[in-house]
Parts: sequence; structure tokens; C-alpha cells
Amino acid sequence: MTIPTQRIQMVAGTPIEVGSRRLLPSVMVSTLRGGAAGPAGLRVVRLRPVSLVVDGPDGARWLPIPNALAETLAPFLVASVGVAALSIVLMVLIRLMRGR
Repeated sequence: MTIPTQRIQMVAGTPIEVGSRRLLPSVMVSTLRGGAAGPAGLRVVRLRPVSLVVDGPDGARWLPIPNALAETLAPFLVASVGVAALSIVLMVLIRLMRGR
């Protein structure tokens, strides 16, 4: 068994021709490998679109693609950690009060 290793790459996609414009997508590829060697080992691949370059007659523009899912779920994560911490504090206080 080995320690998992993570590799992150930015990969340019295949250019797409749309009229006089050329679209160049880019993707972030995160690969996590570990465990036993060969097919029995752990391998997780995550793909996320990162940006789009629009190359046209008026020049090139870089358009970032926001990670809306992470931005939407972040407040729920904070709230769930807060509820869990408050629950632990209440359980400790109740045990202390019963012990007396």
C-alpha cells in the first residue's frame, strides 16, 4: 500500500470553429492515485471546466467559468459544521450537568 498522490493538470481542449471565431476550452484534471499497484489500486479522476478563450477578428478574450456549485454549497457546509460543533458542546454540557 502506498501513500496516495495527487496530480493536477490544465488541459486545453480541441478548438471549436464557429463562424470566424475559434473557441479554445480548458479543463482542470485532478487525478488521485494510491493503494495497491495495478487495477486493484485507488484511482479517482475529477474534471472541471475552467475557462474558454474566444479568438476572433477583434482579438482574443479569456472567459473564466466560475465554480458555481462550490460557491452555492459553501454556506451549507459552514452551517453543517456549526450545527455539529454546537451539538457536541451541548452533549458535553449535558453530561457535566448530570454528573453533578
